[in-house]
Amino acid sequence: MSTSSADQATASVLQALQTLYHNPDASSKKRANEWLEEFQHSVEAWQTCHTLLTSPEAPLEGRLFSAQTLRAKILYDLSQLPREQLHPLRDSLLTSLSPLCQPTAPAGSKAVLTQLCLALADLALQMPEWDNVVGGMVDQFGKDPSTVIVLLGFLKALPEEAGNPRIPLSNDEVQAMLSSLVSGSAEQVLGVLTMYIQATGVTTQIQISVFETLRSWLQAGEVMAAQVAQTPLFNASFEALTSDQLFDAAVDVLCDLIHETQEVEDNVEVVQQIVPRLIALRPQLEEHKEDPDRIRGYCRILCEAGECYKDLIVRHPQDLLPLVQSISECSAYPDLDIVPITFYFWYTLAMALGRQPDDPTVQTILDIYANLQSVIISHLHFPGDDEHQTAQERDEFRTFRHRMGDTLKDCCHVLGAPTCLRRSYDLIVNAMGKPSPSWQEIEAPLFSMRSMGAEVDPDDDEVLPHIMDMLPKLPDHSKIRYAAILVISRYTLWIDRHPENLAFQLQYISAGFDMAEEQVSAAAAQAMKFMCQDCNQHLVPFLPQLHTFINSVGDKLDQADMVEVCEAIGYVISSMPASNAAQALKEFCQPLINNIQQVTSNQNEVDKPTLQKVADSLEQIDSYLSIVRSLDPLPEECFQTALEVYGILDTLLSKYAKLYYISERVGTVLRRGLGFFPTRALEPIIQPLLERMSISFEQTGFSSYLWITGKVASKFGNSANENEALGGLLVRSFENVTTSMAKLLQTKVALEIPDVMDDYVHLFMSYLTSIPKLILKSNLIHLAVSHTLTTLTCPSPEIILTSLDVLSMLSNNLLLAEYHFELKPIFLQYGKVIVNLLTNGLITSTFPEESLDQIQIILYSICQLTQNDSTNQREIENWFIETVSTLPGHLIPGNEKQIFLHQVHEHLVNPESDNFKNALNNLVRVARRARERGRQSRKSLGAV
Repeated sequence: MSTSSADQATASVLQALQTLYHNPDASSKKRANEWLEEFQHSVEAWQTCHTLLTSPEAPLEGRLFSAQTLRAKILYDLSQLPREQLHPLRDSLLTSLSPLCQPTAPAGSKAVLTQLCLALADLALQMPEWDNVVGGMVDQFGKDPSTVIVLLGFLKALPEEAGNPRIPLSNDEVQAMLSSLVSGSAEQVLGVLTMYIQATGVTTQIQISVFETLRSWLQAGEVMAAQVAQTPLFNASFEALTSDQLFDAAVDVLCDLIHETQEVEDNVEVVQQIVPRLIALRPQLEEHKEDPDRIRGYCRILCEAGECYKDLIVRHPQDLLPLVQSISECSAYPDLDIVPITFYFWYTLAMALGRQPDDPTVQTILDIYANLQSVIISHLHFPGDDEHQTAQERDEFRTFRHRMGDTLKDCCHVLGAPTCLRRSYDLIVNAMGKPSPSWQEIEAPLFSMRSMGAEVDPDDDEVLPHIMDMLPKLPDHSKIRYAAILVISRYTLWIDRHPENLAFQLQYISAGFDMAEEQVSAAAAQAMKFMCQDCNQHLVPFLPQLHTFINSVGDKLDQADMVEVCEAIGYVISSMPASNAAQALKEFCQPLINNIQQVTSNQNEVDKPTLQKVADSLEQIDSYLSIVRSLDPLPEECFQTALEVYGILDTLLSKYAKLYYISERVGTVLRRGLGFFPTRALEPIIQPLLERMSISFEQTGFSSYLWITGKVASKFGNSANENEALGGLLVRSFENVTTSMAKLLQTKVALEIPDVMDDYVHLFMSYLTSIPKLILKSNLIHLAVSHTLTTLTCPSPEIILTSLDVLSMLSNNLLLAEYHFELKPIFLQYGKVIVNLLTNGLITSTFPEESLDQIQIILYSICQLTQNDSTNQREIENWFIETVSTLPGHLIPGNEKQIFLHQVHEHLVNPESDNFKNALNNLVRVARRARERGRQSRKSLGAV
C-alpha cells in the first residue's frame, strides 16, 4: 500500500469512527458501522490498524478499534498473511504493549491493552513456531513493576482463549497447543502468581490482577485447587477478605477455588483446609451486618461451599453444622437482594437429605430447616400499611415472594408437608389470639400454605381439615381474604376427596366477588376455575346455584373475572353425559344469545356500551365452548341451534362488521362453533357464512374474516374434494378474499397490517393442504403467491416461517407433473423476487435461522426449472448474480460471493448435484461468522 493510500485508509477509518460515536443520525451510524465491519475483512486493515495503534496522535476510538480489529483478524483472517510475517506481527504487538501501562498512558489504554493481550493469546495458539511463549513474556514484562500488568493480562487471556471455538484449529491442533502452551505452562504460571502475591510493595492493582489471572486458570481447569492450596496464594485469598480494595476480587477467586473442589473425594485434603477457614468467617457476618456488600460477598462464598459440600454435610452434619448455620444467618438477613443467594443451597441440601425425620444425626440440620421456614415466612410479610412502595418495588416483592415459596417447598421436602403446614397454621392461630394482630401476621402464613401446596398429599387428613375449618374465622380483611381464597384454589384436589365442605367453600369464594378489591375478585375467579376443574363431578348438583350466581353477578364482575367463571362452569358441564351437558350448556349460553339477539333486532342506533356488552357476551360464550369443545355424540336436536345462532351472528355482522372488537369476538365464537358442531349440522350455513366473510373482509380488511374462511376450508376440505358444488364454493371464497387482499395492499403496506398478512398466508396454507387439486388450478393462484411474498416483508419470525411453509409447499408441488404446468410460469414470473427476498433475508438475519431448510427447498426447486432449458438457466443464474451483488460486504466478502456464484453455476449446469445446498450452507456460515465477528467488534468498541 502506498503512503498516500495508507494515509487515506487511516483517514477513512477515523472519519467512520467519528460518525459512529459522535454523529446523532442513526442511519449514518449504521452505514459507518457496516463500512468498518467490511473494512475489517480487508487485507489492508493489517497495516492501517498497525499505523493507528502506534500513532501517538490517534484518538482512543482509533486505537481501540485497531486493537480489536487486529485481534479479530488474528482470529479469522490469519491466513491472509504469509507465515514468515507472523513473527513481525507478534513483535509489533509486543512493542505496542509497554506504553499502554505507563503512568503517562492516555485514558482508555486499559481497554486497548486487554484487546492486545487477547490478540497475542490468539496468535500464540495458532503459532507453534513461537517458542517459550510464557517464559518469554515473563522475561520481557515480568521484571519491571510497571509492565507486570501486561504479563498478567496475557496470562489471564491465554487459558480463556484456549477454549475459543472461533480459533480455526482442528481438534488435534487444539489439543497439541493446549498441552504444550497452556497445560505445560500451568506450574510456571502458578509460580509467577505466587511470586507477585508475596512481592514486597506489591500494588493493589497487581494483587487484583493476580487473583483475576488465577481465576482464569482455575476456571479453565488448568490449575487444580490442590496446587493452589500448596502455595501462599491460598492464604492470600482468604486474607484479602480483610481489605476493602481486594474484597471483591478475593470473593470471586475463593468461589472459583471452592467450586473446583466439588468432587470432594478427589480433594479431601484441600476441603479440610477450606472448611475451617469458612467456619472462621461466621463472626464476620455479625461484625459487618451494617455493610450489605460485605455480607453479599461472604454469603456467596458460604453458599458456594454449601452447594459443593452438600453430601459432606449429610455425612458429617455435626462437623459442618457451623457452615449451615452461617448460611442460615445469611437467609435471615433483612436485605432481600442477598437472601435469594441462599435459595439454591437449601434446595440442593434438601435433595441430598431427603426425608429423614427420625434420624437423630441430622436433627440439628432439620432444626435449621424448621427455623428457615419461620424466617422465610417473616420475609413474606408485606410492608406496613404506612410504608410506601413504588409500583416497581411492589412487583419485585411479589416476584420475590414466589421465589421464597420454592424454598418453603424445600422445607416440606425435608421436614414433611404436614409438619410445615402445622407450623404455618400455628402461626395464624397464635396471631389471631392476640388482641389486635396485624393483617400481615395472618396473610404471610396463609401465603406459605399456598406455596407449599405442591408438596402436600391430597389425601392428608392431619392438618388440612383444621386449615379449612379455620378459614371462616379469619378477619374480613381484603388481603387476608385474597390469600385464603388462593389457599382454597391450591387445595382443590384435596377438596375433591373431601366434598363435604364444598357448599361453604363455594360460598366463601363467591363472597370474594362482593369485595371492592379487584385483586380479591380475580383470586375468586381463579379459585372458582380450579374448584370446578378438579371437583367437577361433585359440583354438578350445584349447577342451579351457579346459574343463579352468574346471572346475579354478571353485571358486577370485571369481564376478565367473568370469563374465568364461565370457564369454571364449562369444566362442570364437560363432566356430564352428552345429553345433559347439551341442556346445561344451552341454559348458561341462552341468556347471552338473547342479549345479542336483542341488539340485532333493535332498529335504532345502539350505543357503544351496549355493543361492548354484546362483545362481552360473545367472549363468555367462547369461554364455555373453549372448555366443553364438543360433545360426543352431539344430540341431533342441537343441530338446529347452529343455524339459529349463526342467523343471529350474521345479522350482527350485517350491521356491525366494521367494528373491530365485534369482528374479533364473532370470529372466536364461529371458530368454536366450527369445532363444536359436526359437518352435517353446519352444511346449511356454509354458503352464507363464506359469503359473509368475503363481504365483511372486503368492507373492513379485518383479519378475523380471513381466519374463519381458512377454518372452513380445513373443516370441509375432504368433503369439497368429493362435492363439486362445495369445492366451487370454497374456491370462489378464496378468490374473493384474494382479490380483496390485492385492493387492500394498494392502500396499505404489509408492515402496517401484519395480522392480516399472517391470517392470509394461514388461509392459503389451509387451502393448499385441504383442496390442492382445486386451488392450484385457480386463475388467482399467481396473486396469492404475490401476497405471500409481500408477507415476507413483515418482521415477525412466525409470519415469515408460515409464508416460507406456503412457498415450500408450492415448490414441492412444482416438482410434481400434476401441477408443474400451472406453477412453472408463476415461479418464472416471481423467481427473481423469491431469490432476492429469501437470500437477503437469510444472510442479513431478518429471517429466523430455522428458515434455512425451507429456503433450501424453495431455491432448489427454482433451480430445477433449468433442466433442458438453457434460456432459463441463464436467467436464473442472473437472478443469483444480481441478488449476491446486493448482499452487504460486511457480511459476505467479495471472494465468498464469487465462490457461491461459482457453485450455483455448477449446480445449474448439473441440477442433480448437491452443489446448491452446500453453497447455501457455506454462505450462511460465512454470514454467521461475520455477524459474530461484528458482535465482538461492537462489544469491544463499547469499552470506549
